[in-house]
Amino acid sequence: MEKADSVKWAQVKKILQKAEKTELIDLIRELYGHSVGDRMLINSRYLGESIKTKMNKMLEQYREIIKEEFSTENVSGKIRYSTAERAISDYSNSSGDLMGTLDLMLTYVEGGVQFARVYGVIDDEFYDNIEGMLERFCEQLITEEGQKYYHFFRERLLKVDVGLENVGWGFEEAIYDLVSDIKDFFEEEQSDS
Repeated sequence: MEKADSVKWAQVKKILQKAEKTELIDLIRELYGHSVGDRMLINSRYLGESIKTKMNKMLEQYREIIKEEFSTENVSGKIRYSTAERAISDYSNSSGDLMGTLDLMLTYVEGGVQFARVYGVIDDEFYDNIEGMLERFCEQLITEEGQKYYHFFRERLLKVDVGLENVGWGFEEAIYDLVSDIKDFFEEEQSDS
């Protein structure tokens, strides 16, 4: 018997072309319930532009909340981590869109890193929050569903650790290690395929 991974698309295509319409609908229904990513793909493909427009608008609203918290023009210098994290959580819960959630998580990390580049040494809470979010981002990215989005985030991710030489407190090393680990993970995945 062939391993499931060794079955080629051409073989699957032949089987699907012979399948009854009701079988295909049942398969799509099963995929729809299988994962949020599958559901989002089906919704975006068949429910049209209005859903995509609404999702993009919502994503931008949450992105702005995060950017505002990490703005280097933040006069008080007080970052409300819970506000930025709630934006990510609210978007994720309301949309079920993993790619958008990953985008917001990386926006959070990028904002924090930029803040650190401008202000240098900050405090433990700051470092813990930024490193923690990058760690959660990486954990989501290596899931089966998350792996298909790596190519969307690769360039942004590889730029995160640039310019942190003068920050201190091990922040540069922690960010560098997380970025290197995720890069290595995906390079190994590619070489194994």
